[in-house]
Amino acid sequence: MKRRFLHAVTHALVPPFCQKYPPSKDVAILIPLSNRSDLTEEEKISMRQLQHHLGDYDKFLIAPDGLELNFEGFRIKRFQKKYFGSAAAHGRLLNHPSFYREFDDYKFVFFYHLDSLAFSDQLQEWCRTDLDYVGPPWIKCEDSPWVDRPRVGNGGFTLLRVESALKVFNIRYRRMPITFWLDVFTRHAPMWSIRLLEKFQSRFQDFELVNSLMTEWREINDPSPNNRNNDIFWSDLANYYMPEFKVATVEEGLRFAFEVSPKTCLELNGGKMPFGCHAWARYDRKFWEPFIVPSETNEGVRC
Repeated sequence: MKRRFLHAVTHALVPPFCQKYPPSKDVAILIPLSNRSDLTEEEKISMRQLQHHLGDYDKFLIAPDGLELNFEGFRIKRFQKKYFGSAAAHGRLLNHPSFYREFDDYKFVFFYHLDSLAFSDQLQEWCRTDLDYVGPPWIKCEDSPWVDRPRVGNGGFTLLRVESALKVFNIRYRRMPITFWLDVFTRHAPMWSIRLLEKFQSRFQDFELVNSLMTEWREINDPSPNNRNNDIFWSDLANYYMPEFKVATVEEGLRFAFEVSPKTCLELNGGKMPFGCHAWARYDRKFWEPFIVPSETNEGVRC
């Protein structure tokens, strides 16, 4: 009875997916910021690289409310401060359809975190593929011993089809209504309610609903060890809900971007450079330095 009620209420709140208007633009570049108004030197390099190779596209800074910004040539999309300052907070922002509806006039969103580098303009070329999700692949190597199987891929330099993302969320919520309510809880529960639930759980350990809520809260706030990162969702789970959701192969991912062990990736990619890379300063910075746009261009760093 309870399950049927939950199913009915959720289906009333989440009707079947319907795209009212076809997107009129191809791609928006999204640059998530921290809660700082200034950029580090490495972030300035990433921004300059973006401006040099991809400066003519629509570009949006994803920024917290109230942060003073003055970047020329960028639009700003603001969200609540609670979605900034950590990987977990960023994940809560992206793990919900409301974020992607902000860009439903675009066919794709291209996430360009400020530890990325672009080396050319291949963005339109990748938008013309039939892929729904592509990013730097995870390969098993010394940099990433945790990888159990090679696959695409990291979310820091990533192309995602907006309509497909919205469909995945819609199917997930309608097929598994509890996921809708857990997402509502983790996004909107005030901290006083979390502390209250923790006290309640310590006294009544067999209360199933409270246990489910607190497990979800803890996993979302410690995403990596619990496989709850946003990129894990698109790489591993999206096509469980929507089988036609097409994730790039490792070979396609290598042509798109590298992350860990760039020398190994270059060898696997037949000696060819990719469209871009993620975490360039973390994994073999010297490998990437010859491909960095000189600072004399002063592109994209006015702030």
